Amino acid sequence: MGRRWGGLRRAVSAAFVAAVAGALLAACGSTGVQTTGTRIPGLSAKTGSFDDIEIDQAAHRLYTADRTDTGVDVFDVSGPAAKFLETIMLPGPPNGLALAPDLGRLFAGTAAGTVEVVDTMTGKLTGEVKTGASEVDLIDYAAGPQQLFAATGADGTVLTIDARTIKVLSTAKVGKPLEQPRYDPTDGMVYVSVPDLDALAQIDPTTGTVKKTLKLGGCIPTGLAIKPAADTAVLACRASVMAYDLKTGKSQTFDRVADGDVVHYYPSVDRFFITSAHDGVPTVVGMFGGDPIGYMTSANVTGGGNAAAYDATNDLVYTTDPRQGHIGVMSLRLDGSRPVPLWQSVLTTAGPFVVLAAFVVPLWWFIGRSADPVNRKQRVPRSAPKAALAAAPTENEHRPSPTG
Repeated sequence: MGRRWGGLRRAVSAAFVAAVAGALLAACGSTGVQTTGTRIPGLSAKTGSFDDIEIDQAAHRLYTADRTDTGVDVFDVSGPAAKFLETIMLPGPPNGLALAPDLGRLFAGTAAGTVEVVDTMTGKLTGEVKTGASEVDLIDYAAGPQQLFAATGADGTVLTIDARTIKVLSTAKVGKPLEQPRYDPTDGMVYVSVPDLDALAQIDPTTGTVKKTLKLGGCIPTGLAIKPAADTAVLACRASVMAYDLKTGKSQTFDRVADGDVVHYYPSVDRFFITSAHDGVPTVVGMFGGDPIGYMTSANVTGGGNAAAYDATNDLVYTTDPRQGHIGVMSLRLDGSRPVPLWQSVLTTAGPFVVLAAFVVPLWWFIGRSADPVNRKQRVPRSAPKAALAAAPTENEHRPSPTG
């Protein structure tokens, strides 16, 4: 009996360990990633060339800078899969994009040296800024001052443009090729990455003055985005990703998503998205965030472009796909892209263990109690049958009579 109870207890213990291991594996998540592609009609025989990507969260529209078609591709992302709508043709191949939802406008910097203005309601070109530069690369829009900031790439200047009147307000001359400009509402300055100087240039957009150059110690930056709440920039570096405190100059380097390009930040979920595009090996789509800012996760995808956009409605990450036969956009999910409240996180993490414990502990207690000889009921000896007792002779019946 004791051996049988001992074996049962060992079986329950093994089941408990297996359940805990399964719960831990479930919490860790899967390492695989699935993508859903949406192709652009008429381009299947070509290899695509894309640069920036932008998303209008309220209108559920995704925009891609399509150099192959010399235009901006528009996708409906109101559902779980993107639907191609149209390509807005431009006078030159587009590089950077910037969305101004408050003005109903989309801006595109082109290789022709212009900034094109698109009405997002009609999809029509409504204006153009001729910068005089050989090209306009990446651009940024600031809703507070309603200004647009355009980096002219190899020309080494940053233009501040009034987004309402489409007039150039100032021009800052950095003197070296520039990558991505970003406006910081905390100090009202514009920061732009300067690879040749391994630095960020800080610019006063009001006067067009380069205030100072912030050395980065080996980053060789390309793209950047700023988290105003922390006054911290996340930069795509040649061999890493860097979080750089714009106030103190302190930095932290993450040996992930090396040689990325464009960086986008989404304050609604406190997440940065960076892609490192490759031809011979899978492209890496990386996500950073939190407080302090740190590496969160990444995924390898076949194809993939220079930038990634986050769709808050459907919790999807979009990037472009330049592969022949697949040219268009692809979507994927990254674990942790949508932060959850603390109570939900605790419930999700501890819930399975609490339920398991509520089942196993009473069972274990019952088995333990039953297996203990002290708590087991002792057998009661069976009494002789009443009929047999009645038939058995008594001592008086066998004793001889004194008279006989």
